[in-house]
Amino acid sequence: MKKSKMTYELFEVARLILDKEDRLSIVVRHLDADTRPDAQLAVSVPDGHPFLTEAEAVTHVMSRHLDKFFDVVEVEVEAPKGSFLMVAKCSQTGKLLGAPTHHSYQRNLREHHARHCPNVPFDSFKGRLEMVREQEQIDAWLKSMSSRSEYAPKDRKEGEPERLESLDAARGFLQAFRKDLVVKTHPWVRFAGRLLEELNPGPLRDSVRFALEQQRAFPLDTANGIRGRLRKEGFHLYKKGSKGITYACSVRRRCRDPKAAFSDPMAKLFDALDRKPAQQAKDLVLALAGENAEDAAKTQVLTDLSFLIGEGYIANLPDGRLFAQPILSSQAQAKEEAANEDASEESK
Repeated sequence: MKKSKMTYELFEVARLILDKEDRLSIVVRHLDADTRPDAQLAVSVPDGHPFLTEAEAVTHVMSRHLDKFFDVVEVEVEAPKGSFLMVAKCSQTGKLLGAPTHHSYQRNLREHHARHCPNVPFDSFKGRLEMVREQEQIDAWLKSMSSRSEYAPKDRKEGEPERLESLDAARGFLQAFRKDLVVKTHPWVRFAGRLLEELNPGPLRDSVRFALEQQRAFPLDTANGIRGRLRKEGFHLYKKGSKGITYACSVRRRCRDPKAAFSDPMAKLFDALDRKPAQQAKDLVLALAGENAEDAAKTQVLTDLSFLIGEGYIANLPDGRLFAQPILSSQAQAKEEAANEDASEESK
């Protein structure tokens, strides 16, 4: 944008940013943050994912980042004894989760759901379980129960347990001893737009999607939000007319002072654009140099045009349209620029 010296509509710059989610930095704020001290949102520390509750954030960390906090150790144990008529099988992963009559069944369901299906509501996950009665499947589950996973905390400190015998115990350990590395809460959270696609279905993602689609249709808030950033990056903003479209360009706009004099070729350029705005450069060259003119004449028009664009007297839009800046006294231009500055400050 800087090198081209083109002039962009501010809304088009906003839409360009909104077009791809990895260009966004999204801020979500709790609606009740001003009236309720406990109105907090949560963020997963390892990857910056936002959540409505602290519990959801912890579950996410348990399912995605367990290896950051624990070494998993397989321990041999005695297989379940007794007669079992069926075992539950996860329809998503195919893993055998145990016999409904065994005392570990509910814990196994919770742990498997947390690790492998966290984006599916637990009741939906449970409703999709398949009950299998084949003896070989039952025997396979019994064999798998001859060992269990235990969780050894990484960077263990004195006084902390050496092993945790279940995911529930590991979760409790994180909340008691590693909470600052797992989850943080705040009335608002900021997260990278690239994470939006990965958010769990629910009110948080729906709210962001709704706001994003509104901005894509009419990006006023986004446009106002990027004004300061554009100025910081060296762009100049102005309105075409007191209530017209706002433009941004790396070159400061310069209006023609009524007392200023330009060379005859440049004056003809201005005259052509004043009479017929929004011309393309090729049409302007043909109009001024003539269709049968020598290359030198055409090159001179293009040279003058490039100079006037670089000096800010002519705006060159991305679609190739050209506009001559208006005739305005230096005092009137300074007044208009001050008004634009004030409008920009008010929008922050």
